[in-house]
Amino acid sequence: MRIGWLWVLSLWVGWAQAQQLPTHADLTYAQLGGRDLQLDLYLPDIGTEPLPLVIWVHGGGWSGGTRFPAPAHALRLRRFGVAVASISYRLTGQGGQWGAESVIFPAQIHDVRAAIRWLRAHATDYGLDPDRIGVWGSSAGGHLVALAGTSGNDPALEGTVGNELGTSSVVQVVVDYYGPTDLLQMTLDITTPPGNIIDHDAPDSPESRLIGFSGPGEGIGVLRDNIDNPNPPFPELAQRVSDVNPISWVDAFDPPFLIVHGTADTSVPFGQSIRLLDALLLAGHDPQMLPVPDAGHGGFPTWVHDEAHEFLLSHLVGPLLSAGFE
Repeated sequence: MRIGWLWVLSLWVGWAQAQQLPTHADLTYAQLGGRDLQLDLYLPDIGTEPLPLVIWVHGGGWSGGTRFPAPAHALRLRRFGVAVASISYRLTGQGGQWGAESVIFPAQIHDVRAAIRWLRAHATDYGLDPDRIGVWGSSAGGHLVALAGTSGNDPALEGTVGNELGTSSVVQVVVDYYGPTDLLQMTLDITTPPGNIIDHDAPDSPESRLIGFSGPGEGIGVLRDNIDNPNPPFPELAQRVSDVNPISWVDAFDPPFLIVHGTADTSVPFGQSIRLLDALLLAGHDPQMLPVPDAGHGGFPTWVHDEAHEFLLSHLVGPLLSAGFE
């Protein structure tokens, strides 16, 4: 029996090492409904303090996913003296787990912006630079980082989560991996090929659950058909689905964006990223768009992540240092 336990322990140690354990794990950035909202912080072994920081926001349809383990492609930024934080946020699949606190939108962006505020407010505690913070996320996380980027200058989505309400949640750069944007157009943006594996209009779709319109006879499709209906609950839902959309918040003050999307994505239509790209261009920005030929919903080759690294480094470290990127 003892040999068996040693074998299990050795497996756990090997797994932990492979997962790259955080330098500081389970840091509480806010408390809600008797529970802690937490993040993990990974500090690099190189670099000069104060260090630039990239915040990773996980995907999972706003209903699942976890901050740990942080993906290896995000943690590779530490090789260039960049700290990485991976954060948790309220999920639509956690109804009732946060006391009386809601798990529908805008809960998610309130949490993300609270984490940004906390990290900026505590930057000196961990050797971080409060003026060099980027965000990077995939899928639902891509949506949230895009929304954090475009809404950062507007207090309407700031929320009151956490104790750092006097601290800015503005970020300096955004990398959006295949995040949804205009939820009302998800189904309309589907092309064949590649088709789609999700009925975005259905009551049980991730999008319908996000806005809290997921009961029988409800769903994004019903809302789209009633978007101008003056009767409750449609006006409130119309405003909510507009607020969810990063495009609604685009203005001249938004940070640099890199948008990455696989052309064969069957979960989030490629056209969702084109909508965001066009909106940023219209506002006078110079966003970068990286279509990944024949790629699906993630699973990108290494060169794609390298492009994301170089983009982040160019805005957080500087062009001279990032020119040496390998």
